[in-house]
Amino acid sequence: MKPSYLRSVGLPGLLCLLIAGCGEASPDPSGSTLVLMGTTDVHGWLLPWDYQADAPTDQALGLLSPIIDSIRAANPGRTVLVDSGDLLQGSSMAAAFTPLAPGEVHPVIAAMNYIRYDAAALGNHEFNFGIDHLDRAISDAAFPFLSANILRAGTEEAAYPEYVILTREIEGTPIRIGVTGVLPPGVAVWDRDHVLGRLEFPDIVERLSSVVPRMKAEGADLIVVAAHNSFEGTSYDTASTGLGAENRMADAARMVPDIDVIFLGHSHEEVADSTLNGVLLLQAQARAASLAVATLQVVRDGEEWSVASSRGEILRPDPARSDPALDSLLAPAHERTLAQVNRVIGTSSVAWSAEDARIRDGALLDFVNEVQRRVTGAELSAAATFSLEAGIPAGEVTVADIARLYPYDNNLLRAIRISGADLRAYIEHGAQYFLNCPSDGCERLVNPEWPGYNFDVISGVDYTLDLTRPVGSRVAELEYGGEPVRPEQEFTLALNNYRQGGGGGFPGMTGAEVVYEGTESIRDLLVREIEERGTIRPEDYFRENWRIVPAEWHERAREEMRGRR
Repeated sequence: MKPSYLRSVGLPGLLCLLIAGCGEASPDPSGSTLVLMGTTDVHGWLLPWDYQADAPTDQALGLLSPIIDSIRAANPGRTVLVDSGDLLQGSSMAAAFTPLAPGEVHPVIAAMNYIRYDAAALGNHEFNFGIDHLDRAISDAAFPFLSANILRAGTEEAAYPEYVILTREIEGTPIRIGVTGVLPPGVAVWDRDHVLGRLEFPDIVERLSSVVPRMKAEGADLIVVAAHNSFEGTSYDTASTGLGAENRMADAARMVPDIDVIFLGHSHEEVADSTLNGVLLLQAQARAASLAVATLQVVRDGEEWSVASSRGEILRPDPARSDPALDSLLAPAHERTLAQVNRVIGTSSVAWSAEDARIRDGALLDFVNEVQRRVTGAELSAAATFSLEAGIPAGEVTVADIARLYPYDNNLLRAIRISGADLRAYIEHGAQYFLNCPSDGCERLVNPEWPGYNFDVISGVDYTLDLTRPVGSRVAELEYGGEPVRPEQEFTLALNNYRQGGGGGFPGMTGAEVVYEGTESIRDLLVREIEERGTIRPEDYFRENWRIVPAEWHERAREEMRGRR
């Protein structure tokens, strides 16, 4: 059966596919060029179809495949293709194959085998569904999954291959390219339940300082790092966790000799051509929206190769040119995914929207919070808006609608015990989504550096955020049952396991007593709620319990948030 997303490319497009060129690349007559290609944060986006929107999309691994073929054809025997991690989670197709049935090949691995990847780094999201699921999925890969900074707990033994050395031929002479991978030590926080006592994640620079010299000693002429990592910064507290910083590739470029190219990842940003301490750094856009390409001119001096010059660029796919062979290979997975996401689970009396969910209380997040409170029996619940474009339509509600509302199928439900002081600190931390803005005004209100998914709202208490107050003192009112919350007062709080494990750096989470630990994803719980009720109505969940002042700033904040997740 022909997949529903396939579009006719016409005769010119067909010729392009057949010759794999289309003018995108021409052969290098000197033969001294080495071309490195990188993807990252693909998150299971394999085919040009957005399952949540039920519409075509211009980003997918299948759209990059013709570009990769073209580059290989223009540079025969002188290309390398790597991925910088976060492959197995993040799309409806990936969710449709979690867990894997016996004998199944994960569609991500099938697609990467077909495209002929040379190596891939492990990303933090690879661990979302446990080590056994990860190991089962990558066992079918025809290429190595790498990480220099994953050790078996309590040992110095690498849990996965630390590196691979690939051989290519330049001007009739072999050149050896060492490839390694790294990922954030924060996996120990974000997926603690899966990795505690089994794996450890030491500091990135420390491990690269050990692995890179070993690659050189084994004859690697060039060193490439497929890094599920960005330049700098960390979202968790390194002091309390004892972990190395989340992102350290700027330090790696400065502090680890002999690295030639770093393919960045994790941040979902795009970096075309950055050089730091002689190291070329570049990064493709997430969800296979682009391909990062490093073109190296290499020279040989005696027995050694070196890089004479390098440049990076970003190539974007033609939405009309998917790879027909890959489309056919994944057609059964596509049909299976469509059947799952388009399943009707109930109805809604009206349309619900997340557009204003970060500036005023509304029914949509109350729906999430009330389900979390009921399941856990907690007094309070915390939830965030992952996308301001999310919502629940009037009429029939499908699994895809809930996937848009709650895209992280790996988030499990927890409940913890916290104090009134902890609660106030929690709300203040998330309120950093808004910048300092005294009553006489400010240039900007919404903090562009603070992710919207780290602005949690709490159900079960009444509170006011006064944005004219300094960061850290915005909670103007905080009441429970009509009485002010006391610092020593105790509450139970429902939240997801990412937040409870320290994700987002919210204070007091990792050491809190866990009083409920579920095994179902929050998304599945929301689906079950609708299935059991049949019809959902905002009035069944909504109670206005928080507000932002001054109210006249709401419209300004809304305008600043447009275009943000």
